Amino acid sequence: MNRKLWYLKQLNLFKELPEKEIKIISERFAEKEYSKRQVIFEPQDRNKVFILKKGRVEIYEITPDGKKIIIDILEPGNVFGDLGINEPNEYFVEATTNSFVCVMGKDEFISMVINNQKIASFLIKELFTKVVESEKQIAALASDNLLIKVKNLLLRLAKKYGEQKENKIIINSKFTHEKLAEMIGVSRQTMTEMLNKLERQGIVQRKNKIISFDPQKLNGL
Repeated sequence: MNRKLWYLKQLNLFKELPEKEIKIISERFAEKEYSKRQVIFEPQDRNKVFILKKGRVEIYEITPDGKKIIIDILEPGNVFGDLGINEPNEYFVEATTNSFVCVMGKDEFISMVINNQKIASFLIKELFTKVVESEKQIAALASDNLLIKVKNLLLRLAKKYGEQKENKIIINSKFTHEKLAEMIGVSRQTMTEMLNKLERQGIVQRKNKIISFDPQKLNGL
């Protein structure tokens, strides 16, 4: 089995399809490798849809005053790129580790989705989930209350990467203070000060860039 076909079989987007169909789909995708910190997608890019097979990428925007705001961090199985929105996009997608992607033209991808009910159903659910998460993130960013921003960020990361152990949730993915700060549009120093405060209060614990917290105490803030 070739590598591309093997990777596609692991993706939730295609997991319910018979291998014969996955093989046909795999032949329609090009494969590309990106090194760490290489930009995959820029605001002016059009007509390309990507599926992340291996690695990790972040989606971010640059504000008019030059500040970087991380919108989302994607892991294998996620779809990104030009998904048919008529408005010009304003985001960048950058590899944060060495990454492999499958890439297909937008029109061809949309045609594939339209002609396969299982793929369409899964993709609609995924996109709806992302819309809901984006709305929550926008609401949190709009708040002037730093504590609310950090609290909502930790809860969002816990939902995506969290593991419950006794009375704690461990976020099983490493994030620097700088990355956390970029997710809510504050300085690294401000993020560090807030995390230090929450740690002194016994709400948050940190070890080797792994964060854990007491959800009952955090929700009580």
